[in-house]
Amino acid sequence: MGKHYTIKFKLQVIQPILNRKMSIREIARFYNIPSNALVGTWLKRFEKSG
Repeated sequence: MGKHYTIKFKLQVIQPILNRKMSIREIARFYNIPSNALVGTWLKRFEKSG
């Protein structure tokens, strides 16, 4: 079973991307998230739902 990330953590992760300070790849590496696509999914969900 995969690791579960909290909504608070996901928002913390995508904030630098939204502020254009880091790329998805950089942020995934910084937070040791194994998949860039996972971070991209969080970002898309945030942009869709606000």
